[in-house]
Amino acid sequence: MENGENNNLVPNTEVPTVPVVEQTTQPVINTPVQSEPQVIVQATNSEQPKQKKKLDKNLIVRLAVVLVVVLAIAAYFVFFFEWKPKEDPSDPKSVAYTYINSIIEKDFSRSFKYAYLPNNSFVDGDDYFSFISNNKKYNNISDKKIDSVNKIDKSQTNAEYEVILDDNTNYNLKLNMDSSGNWFVVVDNLYIEDWKIEVPGGSKLYIDDTLVDNSLAKKSDNHDIYTIPAIAPSKKEFKIVTSFDEYKTSFDVAGSNSGDKIIPELNKEDEINSSLEYIKDTWNSLYKDYLSNTPKTDVLKDYFDSSFKEEDMDKYYTKSFDSLTRKGNKNSVYTNIELSDIKINENKKSYIEGNNIIKIEFGYRVDFLVDYVYSGSTDSKEYMTRYSSIELIKDNNKYKIHKITDEKLLNYLKYIDKEFK
Repeated sequence: MENGENNNLVPNTEVPTVPVVEQTTQPVINTPVQSEPQVIVQATNSEQPKQKKKLDKNLIVRLAVVLVVVLAIAAYFVFFFEWKPKEDPSDPKSVAYTYINSIIEKDFSRSFKYAYLPNNSFVDGDDYFSFISNNKKYNNISDKKIDSVNKIDKSQTNAEYEVILDDNTNYNLKLNMDSSGNWFVVVDNLYIEDWKIEVPGGSKLYIDDTLVDNSLAKKSDNHDIYTIPAIAPSKKEFKIVTSFDEYKTSFDVAGSNSGDKIIPELNKEDEINSSLEYIKDTWNSLYKDYLSNTPKTDVLKDYFDSSFKEEDMDKYYTKSFDSLTRKGNKNSVYTNIELSDIKINENKKSYIEGNNIIKIEFGYRVDFLVDYVYSGSTDSKEYMTRYSSIELIKDNNKYKIHKITDEKLLNYLKYIDKEFK
């Protein structure tokens, strides 16, 4: 029994030791599991905030640099591509900008390039410079910049743009497109439109040494009236070239009237003398042909130009000399008629009326006999002096009568008339 009791005691002593081991190991197992994660987390947390601080600072600097660059690029594009567009004559907005900007920069030759001028205009760079320099509208803008260019209206060939400066000064510009598709600014008051000038017909007209297109001229009697599409209201030099002479004059267009005449005075002495000699010879020849009954067709061909017709010879030939000689008068007739002397009229000027037409002012003397038909009185020798004029045309170095400007020249003879000695 004792052995049995002893066996029972052994197990009883071993059993209580098992729970003791379990109690001591349980906290050991729990302690390492809780302490290791805490150490790792604390180490990571202590280093990470320092690195994040450095990255944030660098990122801000980089972003600031990028922002500055972007803004600079944006400013560059705005300034150069919107307010300083590429110069393009086919773009009215570009032309409007370039025109005003050129004036700001005092590059007047460049702005003049974009000023609208009709064909056959007589406006040069000096005219434009004077106009801009004296125009208060464009004074004191050399330190300004263009803020914007805005379209007001635009059609296929016309446009209107507003150019605004940085001080809010604005310019409303009207533009026209030419046949080549380029745009130009219409500059108000830069020139006079459709200005007229009258010159000898068929002559060559030069303005400031530039030949004027004769398609701009319309014939009016002996003269040509030119309509100049555009001419600056400034002093211009005019040159008239005819077959007789070359004539120059200059005057201020602004002080003249549209439609004024430039009819040169005939000053060449040899031309004057030869024309006077022709008048004298022709007058006497017509009288002789009249006495010899020369046919009117021959008279027309020999002495008159193409402006006269055969029927005109009744008036200027047959009837004229009938009246001159007092044909059919019962009391007296005139015979032995001769134009004996001729001279230039110093009181009046002779003019070049056309390229080959001159108007001569002259005085002449006619000697004649008065034949008293029925009274039986002795014939008396008489003379008449008077002033007259005639237009001659010169063709192939030969004169002909162009116009009878004095109706009495061929049909009037009275010895009581003595206008000069």
